[in-house]
Amino acid sequence: MNKKSKALLWHMLRLAVMAALVAYVASQAEWNDTVRPDGTHVQGLKTIAARLAQEWWWVAAALGVMTLQSPIGAVRWRLLLGVQGIHITFLESLRLTYIGWFFNNWMPGSTGGDLVKAWYIARRTHRKAEAVTVVFLDRLIGMVSLAVLGAAAVLATLGDERVRAARIILAVFLGLAAAGGWIFYSRRLRRLVRLDRGLARLPVGHVVARVDQALFIYRHHKGTVALSVVYSWAAQAASVFAIYFLATGLGSAGRLVRFFVNVPIIFIGWSLIPVPGGFGVAEGLAQQLFTASVLGVRTAAEAATLALTMILAFRVVQSAVSLPGAALYLARRTNVSPRMMRETMAAADPEGAEAPSFGDAERNVPNGAGPPGTGGSGDA
Repeated sequence: MNKKSKALLWHMLRLAVMAALVAYVASQAEWNDTVRPDGTHVQGLKTIAARLAQEWWWVAAALGVMTLQSPIGAVRWRLLLGVQGIHITFLESLRLTYIGWFFNNWMPGSTGGDLVKAWYIARRTHRKAEAVTVVFLDRLIGMVSLAVLGAAAVLATLGDERVRAARIILAVFLGLAAAGGWIFYSRRLRRLVRLDRGLARLPVGHVVARVDQALFIYRHHKGTVALSVVYSWAAQAASVFAIYFLATGLGSAGRLVRFFVNVPIIFIGWSLIPVPGGFGVAEGLAQQLFTASVLGVRTAAEAATLALTMILAFRVVQSAVSLPGAALYLARRTNVSPRMMRETMAAADPEGAEAPSFGDAERNVPNGAGPPGTGGSGDA
């Protein structure tokens, strides 16, 4: 089976998993108001969603806190790039952060925007491997910081059995992250497991070695990493508050601290499970974690419906707030289409190359190529 067939098969598998998850999520929710045989009235998705039109200030609050994410993310990214000797202005960092966020929300695949962002920053420096590494390190730090944020909320819910499953998942994730970090950054353990020797034997060992060195250097910049974690907490807290505001507007009476325990798990699953856009993953996790007792509603069906509506509303808010990324991309777009950017960054480096090369990609795309419906070109 050739590379193209494997890619097609992988894409079809992801779509099949997504379809199965979406079907399951839909089966758990009530779409229309129903009356149970015992006389219990269960509100459907239409009725629950209609509340946001009346409680519009909760939507405004969610939009407001979500606007904080890109500026905070831009500052954090600049900090991490600076360690590698790559310096860009805050405005340029903000522009690329918005562009990456836009493609994450509007293009299939949860890492599409990361690849586009990596392409832009890599072509600005000769330290391409290091620049690309920082983009994905930024995401990794975000996920670990999110789990730590959830673990902090766990301290306020130790006696609450309603978030027991969330506590276990967070503990396992943080335990694995801590073990991996300990092995990677400990010189003694690296020698014990012969990590450096194993990396050198890989087909593109020279590139892997540069990536390894780019990551290992943060061992000597603990203050910068700690500060980036603090910025991550601020950005992720904005998302948790946004979901809490939307849930409250939809009729939830759940406590904020339970959202700080459960939402990190949803976001981690959303990032790690490779289905397009995380559709079905975020909604399914929300339905499992935000039960009737957590949301303060009467029935499991109503909780599943509210949880689904909550995530769908968050997707809309997140997509709306990331729209400036489209304008920033169109204002200074390149000759290379976003699809080719992602393919170039996702492709394995050719043997003997020191880092991803973008010259051929730019030459092979017709002048003016870009997103559907646009014309002309510019310099990123």
